[in-house]
Amino acid sequence: MAMEPELVMDQVFKCPVCKKDTFQAKDYVYDTPTGKLLLSYWECTDCHYLYRDVKPYETGVPVEITLLVTSEDDLSSLVYRSAFAELYIPELGVEVIPGSSYQGAVSTIRGLLEIIMDNMGSLCKNKKCDKIRQAMDGKIQFTVIIKDSSGTSFIKNDKAKVTRPLYPSQ
Repeated sequence: MAMEPELVMDQVFKCPVCKKDTFQAKDYVYDTPTGKLLLSYWECTDCHYLYRDVKPYETGVPVEITLLVTSEDDLSSLVYRSAFAELYIPELGVEVIPGSSYQGAVSTIRGLLEIIMDNMGSLCKNKKCDKIRQAMDGKIQFTVIIKDSSGTSFIKNDKAKVTRPLYPSQ
């Protein structure tokens, strides 16, 4: 498995914003424990319009990944949640179902919690958000469950349990 992403495209296009031929598009393929990801980083060198994306380069068998987070090391675990993956944290009352504009994300467990709080915005003034903050600070244990129909999500942690549940289409 390659440790560094492999550059698979490097081209210049017309920028969709400023219409100049200054839209530098770079795509990379990155090998992960569960398959390859396509990382896109496209930026206009003139107006600085930016497009970033992470998505499966190939799909696999649906997976369910479960991790009981009990330590600082667990909070620092690298996570890829694909554009098709649902995220559940039962102890914190968190359910995240991807919408049509969700592109997938590479983060850490702590980073996932930060993203959840950011997305809650001004709604994040209740006890649920206090529990999320406590979880981010490592003060409470919680379970992260990722259900991914594409089979490309992963949590890089030896304690993570990966199962291949049966879906109705199988």
